[in-house]
Amino acid sequence: MNVIAAGKRYHFVGIGGAGMSGLASVMLAGGGSVSGSDLHANDETDRLERAGASIHLGHDPQHVDGEVDEVIISSAIGAENVEVREAHRRKVPVVRRLHALASLLSGYTSIGVAGTHGKTTTTAMISTILTRLGKDPSYLVGAHCPGLGGNARLGDGRFFVTEVDESDGLFLSLRPTIGVLNNISRDHLTTYKSLPAIVESFAQYVRQSERSVLAVDDPRVRRLARRVANGFTVGIEPGADLRATHIQHHHFHSSFDLVYRGTDLGSVFLPAPGAHNVRNALCAIGSAHMAGIPLLEAASALSDFRLPHRRFELLEENGVTVVDDYAHLPEEIEVTLQAIRSGWEERRIVAVFQPHRYTRTQALGDDFGAAFGLADTVIVTPIYPANEPAIPGVSSQAIVRAIARSRGVEPYLIQEKEEAVSFLKGYIEPGDFIISFGAGDIWTVTEELSCFLKEGSFCAV
Repeated sequence: MNVIAAGKRYHFVGIGGAGMSGLASVMLAGGGSVSGSDLHANDETDRLERAGASIHLGHDPQHVDGEVDEVIISSAIGAENVEVREAHRRKVPVVRRLHALASLLSGYTSIGVAGTHGKTTTTAMISTILTRLGKDPSYLVGAHCPGLGGNARLGDGRFFVTEVDESDGLFLSLRPTIGVLNNISRDHLTTYKSLPAIVESFAQYVRQSERSVLAVDDPRVRRLARRVANGFTVGIEPGADLRATHIQHHHFHSSFDLVYRGTDLGSVFLPAPGAHNVRNALCAIGSAHMAGIPLLEAASALSDFRLPHRRFELLEENGVTVVDDYAHLPEEIEVTLQAIRSGWEERRIVAVFQPHRYTRTQALGDDFGAAFGLADTVIVTPIYPANEPAIPGVSSQAIVRAIARSRGVEPYLIQEKEEAVSFLKGYIEPGDFIISFGAGDIWTVTEELSCFLKEGSFCAV
C-alpha cells in the first residue's frame, strides 16, 4: 500500500530531527523526491543522503526552487526562516509536519501513540509486534530502533504506526484508527499554559480516535477513561481489561503474567526493565489486540524486542554498569530509577542529570526534588537550552535546591561536562550503576566514561 504521490518533490526545513527525518524517509521510500536543510549533519541526515535525499547544511532561499511541490517544516521553524519566506514568495505550499503526517495516515489503519512519556518505546513495541507477525507495517518512531533497523519504514501492509508528539498542539490534526494514551503529565506549558489544558487536549485526541487504548494506572488517564465509550484499558492495577500480574524484574529483563478480563493467558518475557516498560508493553499488546491480533501472539512477538536508542541504553558493563537515558521529566526519571532499584537492588546509583530547556526548568524545577529520591548520588549540570534564550534567574541551581530539600543531601553541581567525566572517574567504585538523564548532549559524559571503563579499570562483578 502506497498513498504517496510518486515523483512529487518535498523539501524539509529542519530535516535532521527525529520526526522530520522519519517522515522524509517514508516519503522517499514511497517514490517522492526529497531534499532538506538543517544547521548540522547527524546520523539521520547521513542515512537520508545515502538513501537518495539531497541534504543541505544551513538555510538558503536557493534550496526552494520552482520544482518543489511542498515545503514541510518542523515546529522549531518559524515564519522568518529564509526558506519558508521563499516558499511563500513562490506560492509553494508550506505544511507543518503533523499536518503532512495526517494526510499520509488517512490511507491506512493507523495506530497513534500519544502521552507525556513512553511514546517512543511503545511505538517501537507495536511496530515490532506487527513486523514479527508478518504484517509489514509502516512506522515512524521518535528515535533510532536497533531492532527495527531504523526509525521509519514504508511497508506494504495496511497498518501505519506513529509516535504522536503533543508539544506544539498540532497533534489534534490526527484522527487515528487506534489512539493510544500512555499517561498525562505537565509539560510544554508554553503551548498549553496549564495542566487542565493538557488534559483536555489529550481527551480530544482520544475522542477523535475510532478506538482507544488507555493506560489507566495513570490517574488522569483513568478519569478520562470513565468518559470514553470505545476505550480498551490496560494496566498493572486491578480494574483494567488487560493486566500484568506477578511481575518479576532482573537486570535488563522483566516477566509477568498476562491477564485478560480475569483470565490468565500465560507468562510473558520482556527484554526491558521496570514497571514503566511493562505498562508500555501492555499498551502495545492492547493495540495489537484492537488491530485483530491474538493477545498472546502479540505478547510473544516482544520476546526479542530491543529498546530504542537512548532508552535505558547500556553503554558498558565492566565492573560498573553505565547506562544512558533520554528521560528529562520528573516522572520519567523517577520510574527509571525505580526500574534500577527493582532490577539491581544492591547497587549504588549515581545519576547525572542535564536539565532540558529554560522554560521547562522554570515550570517544573521543584518537581525534580522527589524524582531523584532513589539515587544515592546526583550530579547536576547546566541547562541544555535547545535553542531557547536564557531566562533571567532560571538555572540548574533551582533543581539543585529542590533535590537538596527533598533528600536532605545537596547534589553535586558541575559546570562542565568534562569536569563531570573527571569527577566520575575518581568517584565511582566497583558495582556502581551510573546513569545519565537528559534530552540534550549529556550522553557524551557517560559515553566517555564507558570508553574509560573499557580499558579494564574495574574487574567484572
